[in-house]
Amino acid sequence: MVAFKGIKGASAAARPPDEINALLIYGPNAGLVRERARAAASFAVEDLSDGFRLSELQAKDVSDDGARLADELGALSFAGGRRAVWLKDAVDGLTSTIANALETEFGDTLLVIEAGNLGPRSSLRKLFEKEDNLGAIPCYDDDQNSLRDYVSGFLRERNATIESDALFWLMERLGSDRMQVRGELEKILLYATGDDGTAPEQQIRIDLDTVMESSGDAGVLSLDQLAEAVANGELGEIDRFLQLAFEQGKQPIAALRVVAQRFLQLHFVVGSASTGGGIDKLIGALRPPIFFKHRHAFRAQATRWSLPRIAQALDILTTAEMECKSTGMPADETCARALIRIGAAARAGAGKT
Repeated sequence: MVAFKGIKGASAAARPPDEINALLIYGPNAGLVRERARAAASFAVEDLSDGFRLSELQAKDVSDDGARLADELGALSFAGGRRAVWLKDAVDGLTSTIANALETEFGDTLLVIEAGNLGPRSSLRKLFEKEDNLGAIPCYDDDQNSLRDYVSGFLRERNATIESDALFWLMERLGSDRMQVRGELEKILLYATGDDGTAPEQQIRIDLDTVMESSGDAGVLSLDQLAEAVANGELGEIDRFLQLAFEQGKQPIAALRVVAQRFLQLHFVVGSASTGGGIDKLIGALRPPIFFKHRHAFRAQATRWSLPRIAQALDILTTAEMECKSTGMPADETCARALIRIGAAARAGAGKT
């Protein structure tokens, strides 16, 4: 077996090696699993709508009919050209059926199998770990570096670039699921180009205003709304936006950092205003800027929070991030507890300086 990890996984999916006739693509990042499975199938079959060359199967199709997978692998292409069989949502319970199908003669047909998260003891994973003609591509959540590379590469392929402050703002708010990230990028391109998001003839440069405006009504803003709810002491909204963020695949540490960024901005404005700076001018100087719909609320927060209380909130956020990284406590709960604690302090300290 060949294990294609990291960037090798992307390459192997886009162009499976000649000696590999079946790929198991699995992992917790369902969007990335689907993206790489689609890429692999597209390598063998250029037009995925061609029913003569591509057979798509669900796990239930194979579990209901044990011979179905082998039959599809052995089928001939009436129109000529290479075929692919794409099995989705495979589980360990199908291991023996898949193993039997792989023993049949199926020429150059490419078998692509999608699965969820498979542990080291998974029988399906073990099957693909013992044969030289089988390949496995694990798909884990993107870290900041791989996500940044994906965003930049996705835009570059479509003749677009993104300014550094826009990329920073977006990176703090994107979730980890690849399909959700792709959907957000497609929406930004659509907003920037005014068409279907295909590569324009002239290079498009995406700035911060474009990213913020295109995301104004989308889930990508849930972390900004969460930060606002924390600073306002809106406990019910904190819970709502935090759950929304988790449902979108955003990580607890990402939520803590966006809220921390809000309190760092408050620290700058409140601290500078105490030495004679004008609040409105200071707010306007913030980079990245406060989303225009939130500026009135931010101004109110700057009058509600004192420097000592802002510093205390930042301490809570820093401690929570460290606990998320180093303790056995569930990160979601650690994050929620810290944000509720700060939100409660905002309610208790309303009007205090």
